[in-house]
Amino acid sequence: MWRLHWSEDVLEDISRLDRPTRKRIHQAMRRFSETGHGDVRRIRGREREWALRVGKWRVFFEYVHEGRIIRVLRVRPRGGAYKK
Repeated sequence: MWRLHWSEDVLEDISRLDRPTRKRIHQAMRRFSETGHGDVRRIRGREREWALRVGKWRVFFEYVHEGRIIRVLRVRPRGGAYKK
């Protein structure tokens, strides 16, 4: 099991979403951290970043192996999610 750490940026991103979407994102990340199950892909061109697909949203994160932490970085809509 991995612990989740939500960055300030992601908390701001999530605060703009409606309640059901926030809940789905939280549940998906919790399930992934506990079981490793989810639609996850490594982000090409970003060495340590991964993305979890939650409907039309992408949750970007990285692993911090010391302490078994998943640092959640951003939540973005699919359309412009992969642009830096």
